[in-house]
Amino acid sequence: MKLIAKTAAAAAVVAVAGMASLSGMNEAHAISFDICKKVKITVKNNTGKPIQLFDLDYKDFGSDRMRSENISNRVIAHGGSYSVKRNLEGVKNARTFVRVQFRKLKSNGKWDRSQYWYADSSTTVCTKGKKFRIVFR
Repeated sequence: MKLIAKTAAAAAVVAVAGMASLSGMNEAHAISFDICKKVKITVKNNTGKPIQLFDLDYKDFGSDRMRSENISNRVIAHGGSYSVKRNLEGVKNARTFVRVQFRKLKSNGKWDRSQYWYADSSTTVCTKGKKFRIVFR
């Protein structure tokens, strides 16, 4: 009798663990389907001076939060531009905009880390291959 009870209890534990692992996979798959893929973000510098890009964010209106994408600090000369392709999570077929933050040079020729400026793209529905363009003035 004890052997049957132990076997039944062990089978129940295995069944619960198996269901938990499957539900975790389903959540991961659901997240992968909510990715806006191959989004092209182009930044143009029309400020009159060089700038340093240091942050790239985008708005997830569904969860009402800003999401961040890692970028390395990038200097863009006046009149220059920079483009990058990214996959944006949580905004596939949803409204979003992209925000890029940058620094300006101080009079001593060093980057001003005490202040930053930003510019936003227009708000649009994110689909595969969508292009966002931001111009700094």
